[in-house]
Amino acid sequence: MKNKIRPILSMGTVLLSFMLTTLFPSCNDELPADSYYTFTGEMMSDFLKNHEDFSQFRRIVERAGRMDLLASRGARTLFPPVNSGVEDFLKERGYTSVEDIPASFCDTLVKACLVERTLYTYNLAETHQESNQLDLPVIIVTNGDTVDANGMTLSVINRRTAIINELKNDSVENGVVHPVDKVIVPNTSLGSSLLDENHKDFTIFYEALKRTALLDSLSRYRDDDYEVWKNNYAPFTQSMRIGNEDYIGKRPDHRYTGFTLLIVPDKVLYEKYGERFNEGMTMDQKIDALYDLAAEKYADNTSASIFGLDKTDPATGKTYKELYWNKTSLKSRHNPLNMFLSYHILDRLFTSTAKLINCWQIYTAYADPTEWISTLLDFSTIKLEKVYRTIDPAVEYERDFYINHSEACVYNNYERIRGAHLTIPENADNFSLNVAYYYVDDVLAYDPIMRNKVMNTRLRIDFMTLWPELTNNNIRLCGNPTQAYNSGDNSEDGTEAGGYNYYLPPGYLKNVSISDNTTFFISRPIVYWSNMGGDVLGILGTSYDVTFRLPNVPPGTYELRLGYCALVDRGIGQVYVDGIPQGIPMDMRYSAGDSRVGGLYNGGKGWRNKEENSSGIYTTEELEENARVMKNNGYYSGPKSVFYGNDGNDAPRYSANTCTIYYNQDNLMRRKICNVEVKPNTHHTIRLRSVLTSSESGNFTLDYMELVPIDICGAGGLGEDLY
Repeated sequence: MKNKIRPILSMGTVLLSFMLTTLFPSCNDELPADSYYTFTGEMMSDFLKNHEDFSQFRRIVERAGRMDLLASRGARTLFPPVNSGVEDFLKERGYTSVEDIPASFCDTLVKACLVERTLYTYNLAETHQESNQLDLPVIIVTNGDTVDANGMTLSVINRRTAIINELKNDSVENGVVHPVDKVIVPNTSLGSSLLDENHKDFTIFYEALKRTALLDSLSRYRDDDYEVWKNNYAPFTQSMRIGNEDYIGKRPDHRYTGFTLLIVPDKVLYEKYGERFNEGMTMDQKIDALYDLAAEKYADNTSASIFGLDKTDPATGKTYKELYWNKTSLKSRHNPLNMFLSYHILDRLFTSTAKLINCWQIYTAYADPTEWISTLLDFSTIKLEKVYRTIDPAVEYERDFYINHSEACVYNNYERIRGAHLTIPENADNFSLNVAYYYVDDVLAYDPIMRNKVMNTRLRIDFMTLWPELTNNNIRLCGNPTQAYNSGDNSEDGTEAGGYNYYLPPGYLKNVSISDNTTFFISRPIVYWSNMGGDVLGILGTSYDVTFRLPNVPPGTYELRLGYCALVDRGIGQVYVDGIPQGIPMDMRYSAGDSRVGGLYNGGKGWRNKEENSSGIYTTEELEENARVMKNNGYYSGPKSVFYGNDGNDAPRYSANTCTIYYNQDNLMRRKICNVEVKPNTHHTIRLRSVLTSSESGNFTLDYMELVPIDICGAGGLGEDLY
């Protein structure tokens, strides 16, 4: 059902709208870009001065002392509220006039509606996320569910404020102006306050979070120590070579911490677990029931081994399970209810679904976009997936988000694991400075079903998801990936796409050891480049040396692979696992057609299989045999489910005419590193060390890794390696 919003327009706004549409026709999505009206010579400051229906917001800008900023050159987007929207804000806050608003709050309101790049509505994805001048999210949803009084789709900002269709996309000399119907008020509360104010639909989970003290753990926000020691590093490095381009890298401005909660509403517990929960129970009874459910999820011996429940406490001689599996020890990390809730908390902040999963470059005919993310339950992992009907015909919500879902396949005995459907709470704020929350329609657990069925598959893990700091500080998925490499990539002001390339000082990433002469360099996402998801992390330095943890996976033996793009100016690095060197050093300079790899390719990126495309030159049988040859040499072709390029600029779209599948390009491949025996309750490490001489340079790229249970590894045919 569509929500209809009647625009909050004063008579002045109506007259303004009439004048603009009569004299200067405003833009709509059907018109070509060059037909949009441009206010020649008019800055944002002039726009506010020249149009009376923005007089109230103009006064807010003046009291904030920001009129000079809006008069300066640049490429910004402004979301100014019309007078009626400001008047509503004054009434809500108990102000008699704009003059009553503290000047500091006026400054906050101005910064909340300013984005440091130009955004036109015709370029927005269904859910689009930017950062305003407060470094807080601006989330714009244009999905057709909310329309104005004329039935036109509205773009809604942070679920409260709508861009006025008749006035949107108005260009000024220093950017673009999108008038809105309400004041954009930033949510500057911390996590506990957010949940305090909005928990009426999840009283059971909220109470459980309080009793386990997990609610108190959601207070971390900014690392103030970093604000001091970051000054030991130059704001920008010199040009550094990565691939075949020179870049400028930006040092992160801050080091934020964040969390995302996946909450089961009371209604779901009553409906799906009616034998355990009902509305007539006391809260103590409900918490006891949730404890019992949690204890069942983690009662098996493997769980005890993974989470150290079978270890002995040296002070008492008892196991941690004997000590803490009771209803009076809820604050212990070994308690089942504490474990259960910790698994529902991700170790990073996703303020919108726009950045929940990197869907760019995933060919959904073969695979669903998927991320494997760590939680506050140590040694566990959760699966985030955007499920497409082409992969799982049984899915109820096509192109929607699921947690711990798995389609029926050979790896789970053709049993579909539905998982939990993720939704955004209605009629409530769901994010703040450091916490966001979403609803799921079933409980989640790192239980035998998750470990043995959902995770018994090829785990392809983007390195950009390995460290929560990259998500929390808007380094992962920053800017518009459809904008190609441009002059801004070598500018201290950022790119025309609104993104930055970053270098990370030593100590910025948790659980990473970096030598003094090593630089972590992150290239912003560009969908036309051959890195999965469009972005890549480069390890730079003449003698780099880096150690970090492997992702959490269930105990067992896995084949470890690294996926990369081979280029002549890349380096050679020795890979270690748990401190032990694995085979010969990894040379990223030669392609898969090299005799050391033995791949069969049709030129640099021509189609390989003649049965898939008329330009192909090999049969399926020849390529299956070649896959075995490559595996014997320690290599795999690039996967068929990943491509680069894009057909359009608003969403990930594959087209055979405009995109290249990784499988068909000879310098995109995967290298087997070794078999890894993952032990329970143990963190395993990877070390990468340059073997080049001190006079040579080259970078080791971290694009994606694969961890594959040894019993499902295959080469050729329709094995996991193909897709």
